[in-house]
Amino acid sequence: MHHQVIVIGGGAAGLYATAGLARLGVDVAVINEQENMGGDCLHYGCIPSKTLLHMAQETKQWSIIRQKIQDTIAAIQPTDSVPRFENLGVHVYIGKATFLDSHTIQVGNQQLTAKKFIIATGSRPRVPEVSGLDKSMYETNETIFQLTELPKKMAIIGAGPVGLELGQAFQNIGVSVTLFDHNQQFLKRHHRDIAAIALEKLGLDIHLNSKLLQVRRLNEQEIELKIEEAGQEKTYIVEKILFAAGQIANIDTLQLENTGVLFDKKIQTNAHLQTTEPHIYAIGDVINSPSLTHAGGAEARVALTNIAFGNFSKIQYGTLASVIYTKPEIYQLASEQEATRVLSASGATIDRFKTDDEPEALVRVGINKQAKIVHAEAIGTDISNVMQQIALLKASNSKLTDLSKAIYPYPTKSEILKKLSDQLLSEKLEKPLIQKVLQKIIKWRRLS
Repeated sequence: MHHQVIVIGGGAAGLYATAGLARLGVDVAVINEQENMGGDCLHYGCIPSKTLLHMAQETKQWSIIRQKIQDTIAAIQPTDSVPRFENLGVHVYIGKATFLDSHTIQVGNQQLTAKKFIIATGSRPRVPEVSGLDKSMYETNETIFQLTELPKKMAIIGAGPVGLELGQAFQNIGVSVTLFDHNQQFLKRHHRDIAAIALEKLGLDIHLNSKLLQVRRLNEQEIELKIEEAGQEKTYIVEKILFAAGQIANIDTLQLENTGVLFDKKIQTNAHLQTTEPHIYAIGDVINSPSLTHAGGAEARVALTNIAFGNFSKIQYGTLASVIYTKPEIYQLASEQEATRVLSASGATIDRFKTDDEPEALVRVGINKQAKIVHAEAIGTDISNVMQQIALLKASNSKLTDLSKAIYPYPTKSEILKKLSDQLLSEKLEKPLIQKVLQKIIKWRRLS
């Protein structure tokens, strides 16, 4: 069977590309290993974890939370279902895809060919090799939501977004949680002020500069962990381990060696998201880009546009923000570019943060000489909803001071951004030359 485009992987990025191509009238097929499409985000990542975070504020009963997670997935599943995509005119193949050559794929007993391909097979949790470890001792984000009963004590290996979100949620519903991370600094890619506030307010027991050396089952419930912390060996007793220490790209079974695609742990691509085989594109967790659902969506837009209209579009991550959805939330709009100046404001100066007893909330915005956005960071409850205004300013090449043009409802948390904008405008007005001009205007108007 021949198609114009074959998308390998029915996760968020792959389905975005597939739907977009189908709407453009392209003969497109998608291959997914499982009947239930939607990938990691729907079944093991974004949706179950955010449902857990929400429900952990409502109840401590795991059976209720678990049912709500299943109900939420079921409510979203039709959007990512086989019938929906077949109604769009997409050919859906269920099975494992392997390349026979750069234009031919084997799926079950079928051979498929295409003019163009998009590889979007996602990733899976990384489980390190540890002495004494067996599958009965640990969970990952792919299995934790299926547990019928939660452990009383749990060790989480990895204090990144997944570890922090799940750790706080499980702690809120009664699990004793300890996190271990190999990094010497907490949230090492964030500003130290943001990281310090997070470490204090998250309320989690986090051990840095730590490495899991060995595990041993003591009895039916308990597991002994040998952890090296800052060069010293320590022992911990838990009932479960949750691994949240990175992902592995799902490319090992594709047999890419039968093509001209260059890869190592991930697939090599250019700015158009082409691999070293120009007719084969790759997006999402299989390439060297931020492992975020919205990054995969942006990459899907670029790939499908280039396939449909020619290679005119390049991937840009300049307005790509990341959020750790804990309480408080941790927001970052990163940039390799240096800011000329960084402005900051705390919740202690904003009335809505005062009413919500959140004086420690902090916003930092880096700007260039023209007052345009370079980068931004923030910490605070639901702060991502406030900070996306900054990403919009950057996307539209607007100035921070443009935020002062709007009238803000009072009291809202978004006033913290207006405060930064107003501060910048006030500094301009206070310049001696501007003051002279203003005084002359006032005198001419006979107001002095």
